[in-house]
Amino acid sequence: MPRYERIDGGRTTFAIAADESGAPRLLHFGIRLPNDLDLSEIDAASRTGPRESTPDVPIEPSLYPAAGMGWFGEPAISGVREAGDDAISWSTATIERRDQALVIRLVDRRMLLRVELSYVIDPETGVLASRASIYNDDEKAFRLQQAASLCLPLPSWATDILCMSGDWSREAQPFRLALSPGAWSQTNRTGRTGFPGSTFAVLEPTAGDHTGRVLAVHLAWSGNHRLLVETLPSGQRMANAGLHLAPGEVELAPRGFFETPTAYACFSDRGLNGVSDAFHPFVRTSILPQQMNSMRRVHFNSWEAAYFSFDETSLKELASAAADIGIERFVVDDGWFAGRRDDTSSLGDWRVDRKRFANGLAPLIQHVHQLGMDLGIWIEPEMVNPDSDLYRAHPDWCVHARNADRPTMRNQLWLDMSRSEVRDHLFEQLDRLLSENDIAYLKWDCNRFLFPAVSADMPAAAHITRGTYALMDSLRMAHPNVEIESCASGGARVDLEILKRTTRVWPSDSTDAIERVRIQCWANLILPLETIGAHVGPSPNPITGRELPMAFRARVAMFGHLGVEMDPRRLNPKDRETLAIHIAHYKNFRGLLHSGRLLRWRSEDGADATICVSKNADEALALVCRTEVASHAQAAPIRFPGLDHAARYRITLPEPWPEIAKRRIHDTEAWLGGRTFSARVLEETGLSLPLADPQTAWLIHLARI
Repeated sequence: MPRYERIDGGRTTFAIAADESGAPRLLHFGIRLPNDLDLSEIDAASRTGPRESTPDVPIEPSLYPAAGMGWFGEPAISGVREAGDDAISWSTATIERRDQALVIRLVDRRMLLRVELSYVIDPETGVLASRASIYNDDEKAFRLQQAASLCLPLPSWATDILCMSGDWSREAQPFRLALSPGAWSQTNRTGRTGFPGSTFAVLEPTAGDHTGRVLAVHLAWSGNHRLLVETLPSGQRMANAGLHLAPGEVELAPRGFFETPTAYACFSDRGLNGVSDAFHPFVRTSILPQQMNSMRRVHFNSWEAAYFSFDETSLKELASAAADIGIERFVVDDGWFAGRRDDTSSLGDWRVDRKRFANGLAPLIQHVHQLGMDLGIWIEPEMVNPDSDLYRAHPDWCVHARNADRPTMRNQLWLDMSRSEVRDHLFEQLDRLLSENDIAYLKWDCNRFLFPAVSADMPAAAHITRGTYALMDSLRMAHPNVEIESCASGGARVDLEILKRTTRVWPSDSTDAIERVRIQCWANLILPLETIGAHVGPSPNPITGRELPMAFRARVAMFGHLGVEMDPRRLNPKDRETLAIHIAHYKNFRGLLHSGRLLRWRSEDGADATICVSKNADEALALVCRTEVASHAQAAPIRFPGLDHAARYRITLPEPWPEIAKRRIHDTEAWLGGRTFSARVLEETGLSLPLADPQTAWLIHLARI
């Protein structure tokens, strides 16, 4: 008799069935089922008999299909014994229930392999965490070729896929495709999460921002990986997420084991915003370091203000100008360490440059503190320049293939983080830096692809990634109050495993506000606003060359973790005042923005809208902006979701109003004092604002009366 089990969380049920012999089956991952529902009915209703020209015993999609015994789709696990045997087949399957968790144990008695599948559902949000542990019970080694973190049979309604592409400064480019026979797959081999990220969703055709069924999957892993959705000839579909392993990369020693990264999944019957409704509170309570989950200070980053051209005196002047506009944290970017004058040298030599700072960092830190700010600093620990003291002393410490060239990228090589002596050296340097200086924040960068990904003449990408985690963990244990930001050429290391060790990510090196509207929108699918660094950049923008109004740039950056990345001394008085006003707005609203429910949508004529609603729906702040000219001079009204239908709200439009649009607003005097509307009117009729011109952005504040 099959055994049936379920775990429930939020609005979701995850239900499975398993026979004593054979692989476990997914019965349901979707809307929460009634507590008294007999799961055997779902099983009976979904079972089918054998078809012509198929194995006599049907090989059904399972939660962890193995290669070699009749399953011809993508396997969740594959590997080979020394003798070449690769036919894995589960002899027994048992289930253990632990509160909100299910542990499924699969055994192959012939191959002497065991797999423990762990599924844990968050009771509040319904986010499912999945991982696999593979055990070798033989006296001979087993070469693991493939090990998925999550393998999920998909329901018949999941016919579309939403996936991401991207490149430097062009992260989070969304694509929505109809699934076709064969496979959609995305393989990352860069040694980082990659610019496209590690998230995808399958949807029903009618699913959108607010409505429809969606299954979203995220692989929490900062290295090489593969995402896959396969449509089998039978019409059945499978989703798969896990490591991408090179041949020989993972060998299980006798009695050894290997644990995969964690994959997270959630079901929504309320469109893409329902995915965020689940992931955002889950990230806040279960992923972010809790001692760091506090008020997000306004950042100033020196890079686009100074690049490599600075010394102690100029940084003090810059810090004073930053404090004048309301900055709370002053971050010194690349160039502060010994010998660093451009990107060709000194990576790996994490000592303060005494030519720039004759008395070390203490005078600058003291100055910054006197201005009411704390200090952050840029590091790139995994990298080394060939022109550095570290490389000259330890040329074997970089990742390299024996007797082969050592190709650089950005004039740098990747250190072999799988080696304990490398991590110990880096820890000693960074621990000394943090112990001798009152540094509150590290901007941790990673600007190179990992190639060749070998250590000791063997593929080692996964071990190198885990070495970085180990170094971060050691530093956080030694300095628990130091915040860390994950940056990797912009947004190439954005995932929930790195976020367990950091307080925010840098989603793109592009600070162009029009690009950021898209980048931040899709980063927000699973990440709450406070985790996403969003800076007001210069105009014209150094990457795109685009010129944008200060109010537009500042308002887009407010909907994240706000920062400034330009020289405020070069601003004209009006722009400086506008920026300072928006920094004050951010401070006033960040408690709401960084705790509320986030909803995103586009108006009927293409305006981008975001609203953050407090938990009790007493207050909300919305950003509505247009990046291109509307089709018509009269813009479509903005309809606001997420409000209490029984309430009335007083609406104000925080100033300054967009220059291009304020002359067209109806009844200016009434808007200056605030106007009152019922939630029904705001949701069904909507609010008409002058929003037909490009580069227009309105802030809308709503307060229950």
